[in-house]
Formats: sequence, C-alpha cells, structure tokens
Amino acid sequence: MSKQQNTQEKRVLGPESARKNVSPEKRKEYTDTLSQMIQCKTVWHPDGRFQSAFDTFYQVLVERFPLLTQQAERLTFGSGCFVYVLRGKDAKKSVMLMSHHDVVDGTDGWHTDPFQPTIQDGYLYGRGSIDTKTPLFAELQAVEELLEEKYEFPGMDLYIGSSNNEEVSGDGMVLAAQYFKAHNIRFEAILDEGGAILSGQIPGVKAKSAMIAVHEKSRHMFRCTTAQEQKGHGGFGKPGDTPVMRMSKFIAEVSESHIFREKFYPEVEETFRVHVPYMSFPMNKLFGNLKLFSPVIKKVMANSPPAAAMLATSVSFQSISGMDEEDPRAKAKSVEARMFLRCIREEDMFTELKKIRKIAKKYGITVEEESRDYCRPTSWTKRPFHVLEEVLHEDFPDVITAPFLLTAGTDARRLTDVADSILRFAPIDLSPEQFASVHGDDERISVRNIGECVCFYKDFIRRI
Repeated sequence: MSKQQNTQEKRVLGPESARKNVSPEKRKEYTDTLSQMIQCKTVWHPDGRFQSAFDTFYQVLVERFPLLTQQAERLTFGSGCFVYVLRGKDAKKSVMLMSHHDVVDGTDGWHTDPFQPTIQDGYLYGRGSIDTKTPLFAELQAVEELLEEKYEFPGMDLYIGSSNNEEVSGDGMVLAAQYFKAHNIRFEAILDEGGAILSGQIPGVKAKSAMIAVHEKSRHMFRCTTAQEQKGHGGFGKPGDTPVMRMSKFIAEVSESHIFREKFYPEVEETFRVHVPYMSFPMNKLFGNLKLFSPVIKKVMANSPPAAAMLATSVSFQSISGMDEEDPRAKAKSVEARMFLRCIREEDMFTELKKIRKIAKKYGITVEEESRDYCRPTSWTKRPFHVLEEVLHEDFPDVITAPFLLTAGTDARRLTDVADSILRFAPIDLSPEQFASVHGDDERISVRNIGECVCFYKDFIRRI
C-alpha cells in the first residue's frame, strides 16, 4: 500500500442524538407490526412442520402493508421465497432490497419465549429481531410510507426479495436468480443483510462503525476418493495401507500443512485504511503502515479464528464414509471424504488446490469438485457504495463507514451473475451482547433503532 493510499481523511463524527428517528407514536406502530412478524415461528424444515406459521406471516404482510400488497407485483419462488416488484416512473435501472424471513429455532437459554415478543428496558426481545425480521420490516414499512406519500420511484424498478430458507442455504434465491437471468433482469444495486453498526470490531477504535460487506467468502465442495481396493487376502496387504488409513493420512496432511497463503485482500486493507485516523496509538502506527507490519499483524490475527478467516482460504472436511455393502464388518474397498473450501478469490484457491491434489496423488486419492458457489467482489468506488455511505453519514452521523469482507454467508451471493453491485448491510445498531445473541439467547433490537431503520431505507430508496 503506497503512502498516498494510506492517507484517509478523518471525518468529524457527530453525536448519536443527531440520528434521524421517528415519533413515539410511530415507534409504537412499528413495534406492533414487527412483533406480529416475530410471533410467526418461521423456522424452515424439510417436512414443512412450521408451514402454518409461514402462512400466517404472509397474511400479516398483507394486512400491515396494504398499499404494497395492492400496487406491487408479487413473484413467488420455490416453497415461499417472494419478491415484490414496484414499477417506477421512466425506469432505467433495477434495484433490490433483501432480507430473509426464516429464522433459526429458539434455544433453552432464553429468559423470555423467543416467539412471544417482549419489550424490556427499551429492547424488543424475539427470535429474528436482528436476523433478519427488523430489516425486512423496515424495508417494507419504508416502501409502504413512500407509497402513501405518492412517491413514484422515478427512474427505477424497485424489488424487495425475501427467502424462506436462507438459514439452511435453501433454493429460494437460487430460483429467483434463475428467473432474473431468464428475463434479462439485471440490478444496478442489491442491498442485503450481512453488515451492521458495530463497536469493538477494529483494534484501537472507540467509535461505532457501519461495516458494509462488499464481498463474502465463497463455498466449494470437493469429493475426495481413494482408489478401489484390490481383491485378495486381507492378510497379504501392507500394514496401514488400507483406504481408511490413506484417507486419514491425506486429511491430516492437508489440515496440518500451511497450504493456504495468508495475505491482506483489498477489501480487508480498505477496512483498516478507513479506520486508521480513528485509531489510538500504537494501533494507528501499525495499521497505518500495513505493508511494513503485516507479518506481525497476520500473526496476531491468526490467533483469532474470525480474523484469520479474512486472510486465506479455509478448509474443513465435512464427512468421511466407506464400507463393504455386503459385509459392513469387512475392510472398506474405497473411502470418500467431502472437503469444504471457502475462498476469498478463486484464482488463489485453484493455485492452492494444485498443492492439495499433489498430496492426494501420494495417497492414491482423486479430488473432484462437486459444487461451486462463488460470488464476485463489489467495488466500493462505484456509485451504489457512495450512495449508501452518504445516507449513513446523514442518518447516523456518529458512525464510521467502511467496506469489509464477510466470512459468513448471505442470500445475496446467489445473485452475483445478475448484479453490478452487491452490498451487505442493515442499519441495526448492535452492542457486543446483541451481536452474540444472533442464533443465540435473548436476541433483541433497540426500539429506537427500529425507527432509525425505517428512516434509513426511505432515504436510501430516494437517493439510489
């Protein structure tokens, strides 16, 4: 990184009290609607055991968003993924807002019923209040209010997409993407969940940061198979040279070898670059000279699994199987294992894969790709990112805005072939405790933040 690239202007942050918000009456209205959405136990299951909850959820949307229901076309994909389409005046581009409506089930550690929303100390407790029924509610409410104001969505067609099986990597948005591709629909910008307003994420920074994911690690599954065991008396074979032993040695060597080269990818560098002016000493000196101190920083990051995931392809072996179908007690004639790679850039992964195949050859193992789920990174120098940044500066003047690499996964990755820019961010303001409650106990959202979310989406729609 050059000295010029290191330079980042420090924006003067305003007070949190300067954020946009709504009246107490509006907050009550918003909380009532969101509570109705949370009450629906929209946990996706292959046997459809919670389908009645999904049906109730869709009826809530009809009742609480009547103008949207009347004026938008509603597309449905698979078992419940839906996309609302609003045709704008003189539309020349398409934009989509996204948030899935399925949730994970409740856990035993809740102090309230996760599907009976409860307000305590200014927070609304309920499963999905963060992930991601609040963002979905705010998107729908923003559009409902704009329709009430007779807003014509000039120059664009607006889409609002929500899948019913994102939490299980389901097919909802896969099918939607196929539809968009078949109908030559391309999005100038897609805004999905994935980033949020967080604190304590960057070393030496006290201010909150709006972390906007411009890329997410991709998913590749490989089938690793040993050569078929030769027939013959089991006592004549070389000790330890069974398919099971060969596969075990292969897995151990891949797992223990330093195959995946660590480096700072552009979006990770940009995360740190933006935050340098807000860092305290000595962090500002370390991260302000990232090239010089990268060996030290990489070593520190490697000790934290979430931080290490931002530096390299990750590997895990998901399953291993093999037996003689005629005699389960006999030695397996062949063994299969599933290897899961999550890469940041495919070109790096394929280079590293050559090293894995070289190890595999030593043990008589073939490695074949079974599935590919790669998304391309989005540039933070293009207009959609700048629009999002401008809205955040206006609505949340107390926060830093920065791009980052998401190591988790979102539905948005399914749309990489039909979108110019994919941004992953919802304006939910999370303390470390709230962040830990996602998929955990006592998931909750600030009642005030619900109103802030509606204001944000209205402003984003007007400006994009």
